Amino acid sequence: MSYVSLSPDVELGLVCDKQGVVNYSTQLQWRGMNVQSTPLGAAWKHFAHVLMTMEPVAAWDGEEKSKFVVMSPFFESYDPSSKAVVIIRYDATLATTQVREDAWHETRRQAGVLLALCLLLWFALDELVANRVRKVVEILRAAASREGPPKVLEGEDELSIISKEFAGAMEQLRVAENLVLDGAEQERRKIGRDLHDDLCQRLSATKMKAEVMLGVVEGHDEKSARLARQVAEELAESTVIARSMAWGLSPVGIERHGLKDAMEKMVRFAERSYQVKCSLDCANVNDYLSGSANELLFRIAQELVINACKHSSPSVMNVTIRMEGGEVLLSVIHDGKAFSEPPPGKERGMGLHLMGQRLRTLSATLERTVEKGEKDFSIATVRIPPNIQQTAPPFCSTPSDENQSSTENHSSSHRG
Repeated sequence: MSYVSLSPDVELGLVCDKQGVVNYSTQLQWRGMNVQSTPLGAAWKHFAHVLMTMEPVAAWDGEEKSKFVVMSPFFESYDPSSKAVVIIRYDATLATTQVREDAWHETRRQAGVLLALCLLLWFALDELVANRVRKVVEILRAAASREGPPKVLEGEDELSIISKEFAGAMEQLRVAENLVLDGAEQERRKIGRDLHDDLCQRLSATKMKAEVMLGVVEGHDEKSARLARQVAEELAESTVIARSMAWGLSPVGIERHGLKDAMEKMVRFAERSYQVKCSLDCANVNDYLSGSANELLFRIAQELVINACKHSSPSVMNVTIRMEGGEVLLSVIHDGKAFSEPPPGKERGMGLHLMGQRLRTLSATLERTVEKGEKDFSIATVRIPPNIQQTAPPFCSTPSDENQSSTENHSSSHRG
């Protein structure tokens, strides 16, 4: 009882004989009393059968859930009839509190370990899988935005193999596309030369014959003279149209006199055809662009200028080609309506599609902005990276597309 009384979890404890007389107790006043007169009387009544079975019993107190009662029988001597029992009631409040605190601390520790493992796993997955997938997506976006040749991932895993195969396929596709479009460019030039050397000459000769006929009949038959004069005028107009078409298909100014001469002719054509006041500021960029790159730049400028004249109805326009920060910069500024992308589901025009191909070949970017003020100005800016080398044939349009576009442009201008 002395040892038991020192336990912090023991609330009550006693030793009684089989008649229930208390021999020892944690409280001195209980000695000699009947166990039923003590606070452990209910446990005595409930577990009285242990004196018959001589088997110890332990159970929670039915009235107070935090109390735990242990009743252990024993023999006081070697006489089998000298039965006695030890009854101890424990208060599990402190133990339960301690267990809960230990469980809480253990739970927090395990949760911290689990969180650290989750973060480590997330970092490993992000570094080994997600980050490389993001790089593959960036490569695909870069290829779609024409930012130079596609890059590849280092390593020998599946994503690296996919990026390498994609880069190889893109390179082969661009080479094949360049070859096809180069053939179209050659055919377009051939059509332009045929127009200039054959059709234009025939029209000029026919015009001269009409003028000779006018001189013959003039003064004799006024009706025939008037008809001959109309034929001569229409032939002169047709000759101008045909020569303009030939020059649009095969701009000889670039080959003979350089980019600036071709740009001046294009600007003057826009002025005559669309009644737009145009100005040109063209620096010498021959040291930075090859011959084929010069022609691509001219075609891009031609598309931007003609497209703006047709759809934006400007009154003034400025075209500038200059060097800026090591880049070749083309800007087209006008006071017409701002450019608007086609609505979803509607395909872009052939001119915009071909211009996109030429931009991709030059690894160039196109940016459209609007400068707000008393009068808004729309600005289209093309930036070509420094030292662009044309190692492959340029992207060009097909003869039929350019021919049709030029015919529409010149016909509309003369009808006006």
